[in-house]
Amino acid sequence: MTKVIPSLITSLLLASSINVQAQEQAQEVPESIKHFTVGVGTYALVVANDNSYYDDDELAGFGVSAMYSFNDNFAVKGQYYSLEHDDFSSLEDTGFDFVGYFGTGLATEGFKAYIGGGLFNESWKMTGFSKGFSGLQLNGGIGYSWEVVAIDLVLGIRDAGDYKDFAASQGISLDPSAVSSSLTISARF
Repeated sequence: MTKVIPSLITSLLLASSINVQAQEQAQEVPESIKHFTVGVGTYALVVANDNSYYDDDELAGFGVSAMYSFNDNFAVKGQYYSLEHDDFSSLEDTGFDFVGYFGTGLATEGFKAYIGGGLFNESWKMTGFSKGFSGLQLNGGIGYSWEVVAIDLVLGIRDAGDYKDFAASQGISLDPSAVSSSLTISARF
């Protein structure tokens, strides 16, 4: 009986130690990890050209986005946008972009910064006119995530080949560049 009591005490202490270690390990996993964000915000596009005779095309509107963060360093994001030309309000642009991001802070609370690449596809329309543009893009952004809300500012540089080809089909010689930007507030879950 006297040998059983020390063994029983040792077993209880060992079980207690294992339980404390399991609780400590569970506490080490940040509770602020959120894999999904869904957001809404502003979206703008500027197709600038090198010919001073022609004005730049500036479009602005709103965007709706969804992002999935695999971990704190890799995420994918899709965004739908609807824009209106600043000078010709009858010219509308609807499109989407899909981008993969590498960075830091993508799934946890706090500051985040990221860069990535992807695709865009859009359609410019007005009465009697419709033209699609698509291509590759390089994006980068910064933001901040709280427990359930995040804010992001993203800038993108687009392949302007389709814009240049369209101008050439109209008999206009341009060497345009295209830049997009978005400011989004998102829910994290």
